Amino acid sequence: MKKLLLLSVSLLITAVSFSQKIKITVTEAQVFNKFGTHDNNTVIESPDEDRGKKTIDCDYVFDLQEMTSTFYSRSAGGVGNTLSIHNVTKRGSLYILEIVDYGSINDSFQYPVKIYVDVDAKTMLYTWYDQYLDRSFVQPSNKLTMSVSGM
Repeated sequence: MKKLLLLSVSLLITAVSFSQKIKITVTEAQVFNKFGTHDNNTVIESPDEDRGKKTIDCDYVFDLQEMTSTFYSRSAGGVGNTLSIHNVTKRGSLYILEIVDYGSINDSFQYPVKIYVDVDAKTMLYTWYDQYLDRSFVQPSNKLTMSVSGM
C-alpha cells in the first residue's frame, strides 16, 4: 500500500512539473492594421489605421501541454474563450503560437492568428489576418505581467 501511495504521489509531482503554462495579464495594448498581407514590422511602421493605446484588463493562458489558449477579458464585461493551439515554434525564449480564431459577429469566419511570446523579454505580440477584408492586424501588448510555469 505504501508503494502504491508513493507511486501515486510521484506521478502527480511528475505531471505537475511537466505542465507548461504561460499566463499573461495585459493592461495596455494597441491595434494597428494595414490592408493586404504584410509582415508585423510593416504593419506597425506604416499602418492604415492605428487605434491608439487602450487601457484593458485581460488574461491569456497558453497551456503548451494541453495545446490550448484561453482568453478572458474583465474590461469587456467577462468575455472569454478557449481555442486550440495548432502549432508551437520555439526559438530560444520566443514561442510562436498558431491558432485559428472565429468571428464574433459570424462564427463561421476563421482568422489565422500568430502570437509571439518572449518569456525572457516578457513581451507579447498578437497578430491576425482578416481574409474577408484583406487586412493584417498587429497588437503589441504595451503593459503586461507574465508568469511561466514548468518551462
